[in-house]
Amino acid sequence: MAPELTRYERLCYNFGSLIKLKISKKDEEKIKKNIQIAHLDIEPWQALTLAVISFIGIFFFGLFGSVIYVLLGNSFPVLFFMMVVIFSVFFYNYIYLFPSRLANKWRLKASSQMVPAILYIVVYMRHTPNLERAIQFASEHLEYPLALDFKKVFYNVSIGKFSTIKESLDNYLEIWRDYSIEFIESFHLIESSLFEPSEERRIAT
Repeated sequence: MAPELTRYERLCYNFGSLIKLKISKKDEEKIKKNIQIAHLDIEPWQALTLAVISFIGIFFFGLFGSVIYVLLGNSFPVLFFMMVVIFSVFFYNYIYLFPSRLANKWRLKASSQMVPAILYIVVYMRHTPNLERAIQFASEHLEYPLALDFKKVFYNVSIGKFSTIKESLDNYLEIWRDYSIEFIESFHLIESSLFEPSEERRIAT
């Protein structure tokens, strides 16, 4: 349901899979979280490998050009070589942090749809106390990308990753813990309404 592979994903497949670099556990978890939020179909080590290959490629291109320049009878182009080194370091950081920027972009798009999402669910559950159908109702009326997130909540239940829609939803909400705690609290309040002893209390909640 997501758009086709982006250019970045294709580069990760083509170049990031040449060698498998070992990545620290901390960096792997951080990159994996950004990949998950941005809905990228790549592995953390592929993102790291692409960044390293980009750095090496630019560095050796500059070194090769400098050597050719010296072989032509000129002095070593120190300024040019230093600029190449700086640019290669910059490009490495740009590629390495690319999943993080895509994740932030996804959050910005999705966060603009949080209020309509809560409203759709509340409107549905006001007359039908069924969390699963309420999320389905919201996913059908919201726009991309939050609609895709809600459909993914269903997908994770369908493939057996979670046994209930509540477990899948709570797992999804964790990605917003550091960015929008109000969104999580809203859903928890909605979930708590299902356990109210009377219909009047449920509607009030």
